[in-house]
Amino acid sequence: MKRVLLLISALFIALVVSACTNLVSEDTSLEQVTGTVTYRERIALPDNARITVTLSDVSKMDAPAELISSQAFLADGNQVPFNFQLNFLRDDIEPNMTYAVSARIEVDGKLVFITDTANHVITDANATMQKNLVLVKVN
Repeated sequence: MKRVLLLISALFIALVVSACTNLVSEDTSLEQVTGTVTYRERIALPDNARITVTLSDVSKMDAPAELISSQAFLADGNQVPFNFQLNFLRDDIEPNMTYAVSARIEVDGKLVFITDTANHVITDANATMQKNLVLVKVN
């Protein structure tokens, strides 16, 4: 009886482990765009400054950009440059579309810095996966 119970337990554990392994292997198409966010001004950010970086499909000229991925965090005593990592599924990317990363910094809900140029990634001529974003001060 103990052997049967031991065998059933071992089979159950093997089944659970193999199920977890299959879940992990399905996520192999997960990729990321990485980079930094900075600005030229010599201004310290307060701890509550909120940095938001987004990856969007900007292909359609007369329509809002479609959000693919975003990362938001507080400065929390840190200063520029800030590192970012935007995860996306390769299956969500269309080779004939245009993708861009953008960033903004807000303090108390007020926009302070923003990107003012197109920062194309993934499907651009260089298949860019790393971008250093330089934000400009908002007046």
